[in-house]
Amino acid sequence: MSSNAKEVQKEMLGSEGPNQSSLPEQTTKFEKFVYSLNNATHRVSMLVLFLMMFLTTGDVIGRYFFYKPITGTYELTGLAMVIVIFLSLGVTQLKKEHISIDFITCKLPVKVRESLNVFTSMIMLALLATTSWQLFAYAQRFGAQTSGDLGIPMKFFAILAAIGVLFYALTIVLNIWQSIRKVVQKNES
Repeated sequence: MSSNAKEVQKEMLGSEGPNQSSLPEQTTKFEKFVYSLNNATHRVSMLVLFLMMFLTTGDVIGRYFFYKPITGTYELTGLAMVIVIFLSLGVTQLKKEHISIDFITCKLPVKVRESLNVFTSMIMLALLATTSWQLFAYAQRFGAQTSGDLGIPMKFFAILAAIGVLFYALTIVLNIWQSIRKVVQKNES
């Protein structure tokens, strides 16, 4: 992709594409690990979204033109959304595209702002760790329970959601590490 095309993509989409997510200049093995995990799960979620688009289109065409909808489309779409949403959380955090309200904190000095970020990220990490743990426990409680029309095991989707939340928690750990590095830097206030 040419540099001009990258600029247009960044301007139109608000960020770089998932394959071009830029790593900071000084990256550690942990940072590379977190980026690669989240990029891999994001690719899976993009593929599922693409397949879900074809399924929905086929269902609409079948329903309105042939009076025969695809059985289980509503169910598959709901289950696919679990994959799309939970496996994309980490990449969204890495690109800083989650909603944040910072009209007060943006006026603070860098070290104070990053200290607050460490504090709030610690709370977020505790919540995400608890959520992931409970999703794994929820998956175990599902046992052999299946979906209504198609009989798809529900345990699989709870495990994928737990993995997505776990990878999101890893990005929070990475954010904590990066904020701590900014706090201890000597050259900024």
